[in-house]
Amino acid sequence: MSDTHPSSLRPGGPSPSNTPRPESQTIPHSENMQGRQQFSAYGANQEQQPGQQMPGDNYGRRIPQSMYGGQGPDFNVETPGGSAGNNAFVDGPRSRSSTIGQSYPITVEQSPPAMPSMQPLFAQHSGPGLQSMAGASSGSRPASQHGQPGRSQAMNPSVLQPNFQPGSNTRPGTASGAQSASKSPFTTPITSPPRSRPSQILLINPTSNVALTNTMLGSLRPILPPQLEVVGYTAHYPAPTATETTVDQALSTELVLRDLAKYATNNGETVQNFDALLVASFSQHPLIYALRESYDVPVIGILEGSLYVSRMLGARFGIIATTNRHKVQTDDAVHMSGLEHYYAGCESVHMSPMEILASASVNQSGALPEEVTKRVAHAARILVSRGADTLIMGSESMSSLEVIRAAKDAIREEDGRRTVNVVDCVEAGVMCLNALVGMGVPTSKKGVYRGERDGRRARGQNWL
Repeated sequence: MSDTHPSSLRPGGPSPSNTPRPESQTIPHSENMQGRQQFSAYGANQEQQPGQQMPGDNYGRRIPQSMYGGQGPDFNVETPGGSAGNNAFVDGPRSRSSTIGQSYPITVEQSPPAMPSMQPLFAQHSGPGLQSMAGASSGSRPASQHGQPGRSQAMNPSVLQPNFQPGSNTRPGTASGAQSASKSPFTTPITSPPRSRPSQILLINPTSNVALTNTMLGSLRPILPPQLEVVGYTAHYPAPTATETTVDQALSTELVLRDLAKYATNNGETVQNFDALLVASFSQHPLIYALRESYDVPVIGILEGSLYVSRMLGARFGIIATTNRHKVQTDDAVHMSGLEHYYAGCESVHMSPMEILASASVNQSGALPEEVTKRVAHAARILVSRGADTLIMGSESMSSLEVIRAAKDAIREEDGRRTVNVVDCVEAGVMCLNALVGMGVPTSKKGVYRGERDGRRARGQNWL
């Protein structure tokens, strides 16, 4: 058999040579590795040269890093403080770094090396002093310091290092960090930028009753926020004095639409530059839907505005209506709005809107007649007994402060507390519109409320 090895040896495999191993033999390192490292039985990158002999052995495996004495990756016996005795495989100066391009001699021992003694394992802990002791990196996962059940507790470093001195705890709330102020979870307040003009809402009274318009504006004056103006509008004669029936609602819709069209802007988006339109009728008035088709600004009625507000304030709401007809109309409106699950019912005071409005203005002292107070109080108590925690004054004629006070006093607790809310329908409608104006969202024109003007004019109907 040849005295030399073939040039291709499997990395880490046994030598096919039958040549007896000498006591000690030096092998120069090859300078051409072609970008690939091959590890021999003793961890050196080697390649046989012609005329050289490779000792056969049965220890062809990769050498673990721990067999180099537990030193760091930059350890070098040639540097000051290093010692060749720390490496069981090297008699002369040698470095653990890459040997590509080096040509120093490597001594191969005859017998397998002795395993070094096992090094103690240190816990991976991010506490103070433990990183310097065990050489752990700063990226180790921190252990829980709160002592909660089910979480791993931090190892006491004094067990591993008797002279360990823990650092001071400067967390807020501790003895050492008590003087440091805790960080507030609240940010600094923000304010809205100044507006060029206040928001303007047009309150539309579809009846010809001017006293009703003044009553609603008087109740709104104390609660209007800054940068908000409400302008009242009263329908002209021959508009009905009340919208109690379907005929009243149909007649008032046609008259108001014709009148407001005179004040529409050139682009047809709104009426006289108003930001929103409020229909002051506690019913599903057809004027609401007609205005949404004609204009782009938000349009709502006081019925739906009060329903949404009451739904957000309590779990069940009840409505105080005027007449029995109005009670049936209100029940149907709540059912169509999809809020019947949160509806505690409706109770009427058996008085028309004109009678309630007249009774509130007759007494100069500002107090309601005793008969009106009793009826309002009786309806409020019945609704509360049914589970209502929010009451809605179900008519624009009940928007006066006297009627609202009568309902609040009736449901007051014996200790003076008032646990049930009373919602003014006109006030709720104004506040809902103010929120929509602030959001800057118009009426959607993709579906049902798409503009009707072009289609009507295409049919030759230019009456509006």
